[in-house]
Amino acid sequence: MDVYAEKNLDRMPVPVAAPAAPRRRPAREEPRAWNLSLLAGRLAEVSDSGAAPALTAAASLILQAQQRGEPAAWVCFGNSIFFPPDLVEWGIDLEALPVVRVPDALAASRAADQLLRSGAFGLVVLDLKAEARMHMAVQSRLAALARKHHTALLCLTRKKRGAPSLGPLVSLHGEGSITRTAFSRFDWEIRMVKDKRGAPGWSHRESCRGTDGLC
Repeated sequence: MDVYAEKNLDRMPVPVAAPAAPRRRPAREEPRAWNLSLLAGRLAEVSDSGAAPALTAAASLILQAQQRGEPAAWVCFGNSIFFPPDLVEWGIDLEALPVVRVPDALAASRAADQLLRSGAFGLVVLDLKAEARMHMAVQSRLAALARKHHTALLCLTRKKRGAPSLGPLVSLHGEGSITRTAFSRFDWEIRMVKDKRGAPGWSHRESCRGTDGLC
């Protein structure tokens, strides 16, 4: 597949240099940070009303996975996809990132099932976009496979702030946002509105810069 030929390419900011250390509140207020270890073995979701915050959060995890030597994969459908040079600027090796393109959300869930079932991946990103729907049976199966193989399954969705998660089996649900702080400088933030392994309400924020054409 020639991803550069796609008409609808989703853009994202990239780290200022190396991924910046998260700006954290005192430990008693924010005991957790957005990282691959936090998501391992869990069905997680990041939602936003556009594309950049969720894609940026996913890119940070892909980079972590590759730095650890753990394979990551991306599953998507429809006629939109991330802009490959943006991931390259993150330091992500595109040749080591399998991208599975399928016609619809049902096929995407089946593809994620096969990837998880293999036990070969540390991270599977499932880009569900605005058409996000997932039956309970599918949630149950994917959550069980993620738990069995200690794989992070991250679902990316587009919805209004305050909208519920995909379902009760989602272990972690974060809402993404991006704030411009200066010319070509942004802060991206994930605020956890659901966390079954800890109290919700904590957030993770990092600084980034806009790529060419994004500022």
